[in-house]
Amino acid sequence: MRFLGLISIFLLLCVQAWGFFPFNFGKEEVKTDYSQTVWDRIMLEQSLSDMRRGMGEMSTAKYRQAANSFAKAIIKNPQEALPHFLYGSALYWSGNVDGAITEYREGLRLDPQSPMGYQLLGIAWGWKGDIARAQENFLKAYTLDPSKADTHMNLGSTYAAQKNFEKALDHFRQAVELAPREALYQYQLGNLYDFMGRDEQAETAYKKALKLFFKYEDAQLALGALYEKREDYANALKYYKKAVKTKEGDFVARLRYAYLLLRQGQKQTAREVLEGAFSIVRFKSDGLALNAVYRASGRDQQTFQEQIKKFKESLLKVPVGKDIQVEVALDFVPPAEPQKEAPKSKFAEQYQALRGKSPISADGLSPISFKRNFSLVAADQTTRQQQVQELAEELARAVTAGSEKYDVNMALQGRTLDFRSPSALTQQRTAPPKAVYDPRIVGNDMGLWVMGKSWVRYIEEIENDLQEEVLNEKGTEYLLLQGLAGLVSGQAGLAAHAFAEAQQKSPQDPLPLLGLGTAAVINADDELAKTYYRQALSADPENKTAKKNLKVLEDE
Repeated sequence: MRFLGLISIFLLLCVQAWGFFPFNFGKEEVKTDYSQTVWDRIMLEQSLSDMRRGMGEMSTAKYRQAANSFAKAIIKNPQEALPHFLYGSALYWSGNVDGAITEYREGLRLDPQSPMGYQLLGIAWGWKGDIARAQENFLKAYTLDPSKADTHMNLGSTYAAQKNFEKALDHFRQAVELAPREALYQYQLGNLYDFMGRDEQAETAYKKALKLFFKYEDAQLALGALYEKREDYANALKYYKKAVKTKEGDFVARLRYAYLLLRQGQKQTAREVLEGAFSIVRFKSDGLALNAVYRASGRDQQTFQEQIKKFKESLLKVPVGKDIQVEVALDFVPPAEPQKEAPKSKFAEQYQALRGKSPISADGLSPISFKRNFSLVAADQTTRQQQVQELAEELARAVTAGSEKYDVNMALQGRTLDFRSPSALTQQRTAPPKAVYDPRIVGNDMGLWVMGKSWVRYIEEIENDLQEEVLNEKGTEYLLLQGLAGLVSGQAGLAAHAFAEAQQKSPQDPLPLLGLGTAAVINADDELAKTYYRQALSADPENKTAKKNLKVLEDE
């Protein structure tokens, strides 16, 4: 399971580390039919503009905004595969993997010879843990274009997950040869060498990754663990320290770093490192506040404009700190008695190709339907007004264009997102949490679901040792480490038990109280958490973590 994340981390690191999205984007990607009408060409240009905007948003990790842009591109140019691939990618990075798979499949229906489409579909299946399907799609991408480094890396990752390490190594090496300056590939090659017990080769690959990207926290953590395994404790401490400095929220690195510090007799430094691992963060989404639906039918532009205006006013009433989910459904229906001489509509042909409708009738018109979700992300007042205005203008343009030849049914729904989030441990909650403990802030900003399972090894490797140290009653700090291992692996009950034991041994020590408070946050008991944090602050009035955590829970 260690390598499940290798097949998905590529896209994120390209976006966040190097500031680009790994698609070769340009006008040449879109097939242009010069027999198109002027309106068709305008729609094509607007679709390209939407895609360019979405690409810029992806490069700055604004995935939901990018999804909006790509969805608009699909509406204006639905017969092309590229907007679907891009929209699917934005959904993927927003956490909607099933939605991404749907879009990738639609793109492949339109362009069944696209290596990119099979790559993306394979990545999505890999995230879902279906290695067989992931490998099937990567093999198709490899057959269509064997010269892509990322294809080799992704395909090799599936072989690694199946424990076919030699075949995995062959593809990893080819990826590095094809793209020698990709830090990710060097890191993953090192990871494979490490797993195979080839320590020197792993060390070389990790260091190459850091040479290419000196703030590569995953490589820093991996080097620390490698040196620790080789009993080179000075270098292990050096790289653990770098990892924690690079990513303060890497609680796995803090766990390994504090444990080694403690074993090296640096108790006070170990405690300082441990304290930062009990931090909680404010949960940003704050519940349902809007569920508005507006409808209009026919061709009366005034009616449509009135409904769009009311919808816009409702959206602007939502606090700007809340995300808003918008669902747009439009049906273009041929009038009951169409004009006999009406020319064929390229617009209609495109939607027919997209939705698989029946052949276009002799009058050149066919029913067209689409439904798309957009997100208006939390922003300042000016930005929110701009978001809403742009959405309203897009709706008005779409309705105006369609009503020239069709009867239009429009349904608009807006609602604020509920409190559930794939990055928050809220399973036990029936109301929105004020705060979460997020051990997923490890390795990169998208969290552990991108990293896969490689981080688990760094916990598992020391759990038995910690248990032995606890049984030998070597001190409160080992109980704290055991509790932290429980927190970062999602076992809040076990963590609370370890912290309670530590607190009994050292009633005036603030760290066990911090741990108990954080375990209470995970268990949805904020009042108990505040009690523990206050006790920690009473034991140490200058404790920064206790102050910060209380502020998170008490601020309205």
